[in-house]
Amino acid sequence: MKSIITASEITVGTQLADTDDFLWEVKEIVNETPEEITVRICSDFSSFRSHWKVKKDGTKGGLIKSFDKTTQLHGIK
Repeated sequence: MKSIITASEITVGTQLADTDDFLWEVKEIVNETPEEITVRICSDFSSFRSHWKVKKDGTKGGLIKSFDKTTQLHGIK
């Protein structure tokens, strides 16, 4: 069930929802400081291959996103 979480609660496996409820899965914590968290999010259901966990060429896919740890997000833990 989707709920409001703060960015400080993000862990690998957390699912984050876009404004249209499209779900992204956190695959990696790229960097974390006391104030900010940077994650790699992927969706193998996206029509864009660059958003998949592994791109066609075998490299890591997805998007890198940074959040202030106090940011409220729609997510599933």
